[in-house]
Amino acid sequence: MNFEPTFAGEAPAKINRELRIGGLRPDGFHEIRSRIVAIDLCDTITVGPGRGELELSCEGLAVPGGESNLVVRTARALAEHVRRPADARIHLTKRIPIGAGLGGGSSDAALALRLLSRLWKTALSSEELAEVAARVGSDVPFFLVGGEADVTGRGERVRPVPDSEKVELLLLFPPFPISTREAYLARGRAAREEEKLALATSLDVETSGRFFGPNDLAFAVLQMRAEMSVLLDSARSLASEAAITGSGSTIVMKGASADASSRLAARHPETRLHRCRTLSREEYRVRTESSGGFNGDHPSQSLSR
Repeated sequence: MNFEPTFAGEAPAKINRELRIGGLRPDGFHEIRSRIVAIDLCDTITVGPGRGELELSCEGLAVPGGESNLVVRTARALAEHVRRPADARIHLTKRIPIGAGLGGGSSDAALALRLLSRLWKTALSSEELAEVAARVGSDVPFFLVGGEADVTGRGERVRPVPDSEKVELLLLFPPFPISTREAYLARGRAAREEEKLALATSLDVETSGRFFGPNDLAFAVLQMRAEMSVLLDSARSLASEAAITGSGSTIVMKGASADASSRLAARHPETRLHRCRTLSREEYRVRTESSGGFNGDHPSQSLSR
């Protein structure tokens, strides 16, 4: 990276503790109801003054390039909203796998929105940032809030809930991504044509005493990739609870045995495993709050962990 970053922050991943899906809305999106919580697996973004154009550089895991990258689309959406050129240099260190149901792209977009808003001195309110976030992607508004929250609508309505106790988790990453769009299409095909998908009126995690509630996309994901059933069975045999998060492909384990990582690695050497924990809202705020300052007053340090 060849420039001194002006602002920097971490972009945490999320997991869905529960995901319920209803029918199609007039805008083509499904109505959802979900409990989401942030975790401490994070990407890192730094932004600095541009050289007359928008530049994105990346390291770590592979990400889409050019205008297909959600960070680039977010930068252009913000620039259009405040009627200024999309002029900045952005560097992304990618650790959250794509197509994993962890919201990495949406978290990157939300952080880029915050950092660029400061870099460009937009003085936008939280409500205005949320409006831009909702236009960029359905999951992006949650990442402006973080911690634990219930989301409804197509994901743009976010209601923070009190932090639960911190929970240690084990993530199992299959060697393939799963397209969110394809998972929703598979979910639609699985329903009978005459059956309307009724949205649950409440979440099971509120009353069940379990960490995970139902994931209405899980069956579709299992149909899309036969390997997922084998991996999920293995995970369930080594943890008190295990579930597919979001549209997959990540499998999340709570209460994993001490030797779960080694045993899963031996059974499924093609996968990757990562231990993490949930983040409180305050921890989320600290991780995502940008560091640094204009004119080099407070040069930011790398937040890579």
